[in-house]
Order: sequence, then C-alpha cells, then structure tokens
Amino acid sequence: MDDSRDDDAPENPGEEDVVMVEAPTQTLEEILAEEEQEARRAAAGGGADLARAEQEIASLRDAQLRKLAEFENFRKRTDREKAEYFRFALADFVRDLLPVLDNFERALGSLPKDLPRGFVEGVSLIYKQLQDVLAFFFNETPTTEKAQFDPHLHEAVETEACRDVPHHQIIGEVQKGYRLGKRVLRPALVKVCVHPEEEAGGAPAGDGHDGDAS
Repeated sequence: MDDSRDDDAPENPGEEDVVMVEAPTQTLEEILAEEEQEARRAAAGGGADLARAEQEIASLRDAQLRKLAEFENFRKRTDREKAEYFRFALADFVRDLLPVLDNFERALGSLPKDLPRGFVEGVSLIYKQLQDVLAFFFNETPTTEKAQFDPHLHEAVETEACRDVPHHQIIGEVQKGYRLGKRVLRPALVKVCVHPEEEAGGAPAGDGHDGDAS
C-alpha cells in the first residue's frame, strides 16, 4: 500500500478553499490624500504641467468636502426621521393612557373621608409615580389659569358672560390637556369668559350660547 500522498493536496480533503475578503482599511480621507500625493509626485518628477496638477488636487479636495457634507446631512436627516417615527408611534399608545390617568385623578378626588390616612397617602404616592413615568413621554399643556383661549391648545366646552375678566380668558379647566413634544395629544377642555358685545364671530367653542357645549 502506497503511504505517499500528494503534498499539494489540502489537509482536509473534500473541503473547498475559503477565500477571505478583508474589509477596506482606508477611509475616504486617506484614499483622497494618497491620490493628492500621487498627483504632486507626478507634477514634480514626471514633468507634468504644474497648473494642471494643482487643479486636480483642488478638484479632489472639493470632492472630499462634498462627500463629507453629504454624509453629515444624511446622518442628521436619518436621526430626525428616527426620532419622528418614534414619537408618532408612541402617540397612539400614550393617548390611550390618558383616560386611565383621568379616572385615577377622579378616584383620588372622590375617596371617602373616613379612609385611613396611610391608605390615602399610599394611593396618592402610586398616582405620583405614574405621573413621573408618563412625564418622560408627554407633558401637560401650559397652565390654563388666567390664560387666553388658544384653539391650538384648548377646546371651549362652556362659556360664561362676565365683565370682571378679559374677553376669551379661561376661567376654569374641565379636563387637562396633554402634549407629546410640540404635538397636541389632547386639547384642554376649558370654560371661557365672553363679552356678548364682542362675540361677533361666535363663542370659541362655536356653540354661540352660554352653558355646556352640545
């Protein structure tokens, strides 16, 4: 039996040779720098026209700056789009939580007075923890106390004829409003003072009369 073997045969017969492809090790700046150096050497040693070489160098530098600017703009645009997508995806989830928060507030406001103090404080602490968690995602609209009615932030559900406060000033809040960044998730429901003689265009809520809006 011939124990000889072909020295050129692979150590593991049957296995195909694996070709390893190395990742590029040079950056765009390094590649352009090498091309610039080649252009300078050609101008110095090869007798090429110096003005043409300098023009080529300037062109390479300009191309480098354009590529870097394009990449930076692409990165910023991608970051903005990711942030916008996250906020819009979160908006529906947060909006569904608002009635839960409202009911929690109503429950705290209607607790029987004979409940143990420790129980009330414990439930209030849980509510405060819930507010702190949700505050990471959204915020209440600015305080409506003595504020002017803003249709972008408020919805007037009640109006009242009054003389002692400015026209269209908010005199009561029925339900809190919330925002997600600059986006209004839910306008605040408010009661607004009106001066009848100034209501040429109708009340803020569009009901045209005092009392609850239908």
